[in-house]
Amino acid sequence: MISNTNFLPDVQDVAHSFSQAAKNYDQVAGLQRLVADQLITKGAGLHQGRVLDIGSGTGYVSAKLANLEAVTKVTGLDIAQGMIDYAQSCHHNSKLNWQLGDAQQIPLALPGHARTYDLVTSSLAIQWCKNLDAVFSGVAHCLTEDGFFHCATLGPQTLHQLKWAWGQVDNYQHVNEFVPLEVLRKALKNHFVEVSVECRLIELKYKSVQQLTKDLKQLGASNHNAYAAQGLMGVGRLRKMVQAYESLRDEKGQLPVTYEVYYIKAKTKVVV
Repeated sequence: MISNTNFLPDVQDVAHSFSQAAKNYDQVAGLQRLVADQLITKGAGLHQGRVLDIGSGTGYVSAKLANLEAVTKVTGLDIAQGMIDYAQSCHHNSKLNWQLGDAQQIPLALPGHARTYDLVTSSLAIQWCKNLDAVFSGVAHCLTEDGFFHCATLGPQTLHQLKWAWGQVDNYQHVNEFVPLEVLRKALKNHFVEVSVECRLIELKYKSVQQLTKDLKQLGASNHNAYAAQGLMGVGRLRKMVQAYESLRDEKGQLPVTYEVYYIKAKTKVVV
């Protein structure tokens, strides 16, 4: 039996990383912007009424949805106080409100909001949650009877080149590990009907490994995995990893970086 729990550390560790990243996040969030824009485009017919944005971060998705006439209110929920503070300082639409809280404890973060939201959306946030079943249970709890969950998250092929390069150095885990599709589907079907998941590989190009690792750090997305190697980031090991990654340069002299993105659409399961 495969667990639907990935091996991320305590939520406060993740919250701290993303709070620190808040001010610089938008400067390096190329993938995040691309995926967010695609998620918004794919969900065009769902954007109406009251919306909950899980892992709202700097408020990019929340603000775009609040600008739509059919949307009446948007609540941005995030675990990182730094992100909440930054979003509040940048976006001033009267439809927007921000709430500090854990996506794994939505009923606690948003008491009195059962069957309240017409749409729950999330872009590249739930992959940081240890307990996906708790996330989906909370989402289902706060959706209206005809509500939809529309989400983008990461799959295990994400950063596979970086995983391979570190694999040439040692057997420790240096890169975040995300849950596979079959685990995701099983967890979703416990709480939703009409579940569809579209898988897409997005390849970015970098000029150097150093720029990639710097961007990951600035995004707050460096290795959060609970099984991460501790004290093994010495100069010698890092040099060996970089040498391995350099062998992957393409004909244009660029380094490929792959992200596996799952676009999820699911309808509320009506409880009789």
